[in-house]
Amino acid sequence: AAVVAASAAVMAIPTSAAGMSLTIGSATLTESELKAANYEVTLPIGSTAEFNSVGVGVTLQDGLSYVKKGMKVTADGASGLAVESNGFVFMPFSYATVPLEALPAGQFAQITVQVPSTAKAGDVFNLTIAGKDSDGTVMEYKNGVTGETGEAGSGAGTITIVADATKPTEAPTEAPTTAPVATGTTAATTTTKKAAAKSTSS
Repeated sequence: AAVVAASAAVMAIPTSAAGMSLTIGSATLTESELKAANYEVTLPIGSTAEFNSVGVGVTLQDGLSYVKKGMKVTADGASGLAVESNGFVFMPFSYATVPLEALPAGQFAQITVQVPSTAKAGDVFNLTIAGKDSDGTVMEYKNGVTGETGEAGSGAGTITIVADATKPTEAPTEAPTTAPVATGTTAATTTTKKAAAKSTSS
């Protein structure tokens, strides 16, 4: 799958000012990069504040499809198992350590999706993320250390396809030309005579 670093993916700005918001990355790929990745793109999933548990729901739009087992936990010591139905992917996520610590803000999971094979330069595919299940029920986040809980803010990401960079063309090398010889004439030739060797006799 095309990995985010190769195409300047960024974490999306959350659309809510909640105590903790979920984020999903964005990526820009050329047509060649997309084809080489078999039309699969992996994006990071993260949070804007520390927490211990939350329900993660990602809605795929514009013809995007979920790659089987494509949502994975990346944070050590965390757990989560994703399920997909009709373009909606849900994963209950938890981070429980002994002794209990909150998971710092940043990436904690990733999702791999497939872009339609008809994608071309100029196409933009959208994804949204929220702390809700497929029915729209809020799956609150919780910080087990502070006891803080609430609805996580939502976020959005995009996959943008651009044209391949064109290679600069080199000016053709012109073959050397010779001046034409006038009809009925013969080109002059120059004859160099070798100088006679000097006599060494007296």
